[in-house]
Amino acid sequence: MDKHSKAIAPTIGSKHGIYIQGVVISNYARKVILKDGSIRVSIKHEVALDPGVIVLDRLIDPSLSTETRLDGDEVKSFPELKKFEQIKVRVQKIKEFNNQMSASDWEITRN
Repeated sequence: MDKHSKAIAPTIGSKHGIYIQGVVISNYARKVILKDGSIRVSIKHEVALDPGVIVLDRLIDPSLSTETRLDGDEVKSFPELKKFEQIKVRVQKIKEFNNQMSASDWEITRN
């Protein structure tokens, strides 16, 4: 039996996870100090769904990222998603707390 070495048709949905489509409504970031004393930037993107909202969360090390810039306790620049743009996201981990959904392991897929 002959097996294909690569995918016949790479399509959205070929990777495992939950696919969510929505509109970006806000971006915000704040400085976080971990227990070991290292500094990270917590970036949250709110995406409007039908119905509801999900918060896409990620932690970035500002010393390794050129897009993230800190000035004291204030985050001066960080990677933002364009507001009011429709996006499709592949999510691995979703949790719900106080009726608010959030995802911490996610990636943007092509529309």
